[in-house]
Amino acid sequence: MANKESLLAYLKSQNLMSLATYGEAPANCAVYFAVDGDFSFYFISEPDSEHCTNIAKNPRVACVIADSHQVVSTKKIGAQIKGTVEDVTMLEQFDAIINLWNSTNPGMEAIISINNFRNKILKSRAYKIRPTTIKFFNEELYGEEGFELFPFEQPK
Repeated sequence: MANKESLLAYLKSQNLMSLATYGEAPANCAVYFAVDGDFSFYFISEPDSEHCTNIAKNPRVACVIADSHQVVSTKKIGAQIKGTVEDVTMLEQFDAIINLWNSTNPGMEAIISINNFRNKILKSRAYKIRPTTIKFFNEELYGEEGFELFPFEQPK
């Protein structure tokens, strides 16, 4: 359990992920994200972006989270995520999701606001990634090239 807590602490220390999708063709993008205590990831994007149109056709995604400032000669840490995405803009928890996203990504609160979503000032939507697996690379914990694979249950 301690390693899973280390994974969550690492994920909460980051805010940018590479998101890979596949619809008509593969696409990759960088999105700012927040993660909750259940390992669900949240990002905000416009539904007509390439990655979101791909998600509408195929909700399965892959993501990478790694600090780009890591020096090549130091011990590495990062995560590879596989999962599914859903639009959560209309869920009851929407306010909490936006507050979580803003607390992880400060400085955009005036734009990424609940009122701007409700008043349709923003074209963007909020999305949730439910992981099926997270591969946690952490050479401090697992040694050189070491990792642990964490499986996650999908809701029925």
